[in-house]
Amino acid sequence: MTSDQQRVLGLDTVRAIAALSVVFAHLLGPSLPGVAKYIFTGHPAVIAFFVVSGFCIHYPYRFRSLQVAPFLSGRFIRIVPPAAAAFILAQAMGMKAYNPIDGYILWSVVCEAVYYCLYPLILPISRRIGWPVLITVSVIASYGVAISLGSDQYGNAMKYGPQLNWVVGLPAWLLGCYLAENLDRLKLPGNIWGWRVATAVSASTLYWATMNTAAGFYLTMVPFSALAACWILAEIRNASERGPIRALEAIGGACFSIYLVHVIAAAAIGWFVTTPIVVCGLSLALVYPFYRCIEKPCHVAARLAKAKIEQSKARRRLQESDPIAIGDGA
Repeated sequence: MTSDQQRVLGLDTVRAIAALSVVFAHLLGPSLPGVAKYIFTGHPAVIAFFVVSGFCIHYPYRFRSLQVAPFLSGRFIRIVPPAAAAFILAQAMGMKAYNPIDGYILWSVVCEAVYYCLYPLILPISRRIGWPVLITVSVIASYGVAISLGSDQYGNAMKYGPQLNWVVGLPAWLLGCYLAENLDRLKLPGNIWGWRVATAVSASTLYWATMNTAAGFYLTMVPFSALAACWILAEIRNASERGPIRALEAIGGACFSIYLVHVIAAAAIGWFVTTPIVVCGLSLALVYPFYRCIEKPCHVAARLAKAKIEQSKARRRLQESDPIAIGDGA
């Protein structure tokens, strides 16, 4: 996380809520009675993650140029080793569906990787034609894929495979970029609890509709991403005015590990206990060693690699402009 991103309080609160919602939806929701099983949601939470991701990627580059090599090296060092480690653990556990092709958890990580690769192209285009035009084109493309190919019985975007999943989710990610670009100019009515309740109720309603009607997630996630963007803006404003929710900010710092590992941990714990609430709690506890031993070192390595490449490029440019000075300094 760059210094610019660190000053945007509230983002880790959103990450924490989204990550815990995914965990509870997977591990606790199926055991709840009646409509209670729709309280926790997975796919809408991933859409919120996409909005946050777009925000975090674009925020540092709102007013400055992008160096492609440092940017991509930092991003991929940050996400690929933890995802690869989780994949290896899942395969060792016999979880064959835990892979980047079939979907499950890794489908959204593949989408993130595609967005990182596209961002060096998206950034100059946005400065030429504007974010609203880009978002409009992405919405058309998203619905074009979703409507033409349909959906699985649960309305999951991961049905489209790694080639097209990213197209379906792209509007949410670009909305995050737009939010970062206009953070200080956007006006938002209402209060923080109003946006929290509206987002939670909408996510649960869409989950119920997906499971019980023809309105799958693939048809509703674009408008939901706009609501999620408003909620995220409300959390940022609330954190800047009243301070962040420290516990959630701490949990949000490990959200990637929570997202990657919870189902793997649950599978291991399921060999010994099957009570959903116990499995859920122990699974979250097992995430911490993964975060400390794998994800957090990748954060450090990503920052160091990015800084080293930036310094190398700066030195090369200086040497080209003033080779004598560089030679004397050596």
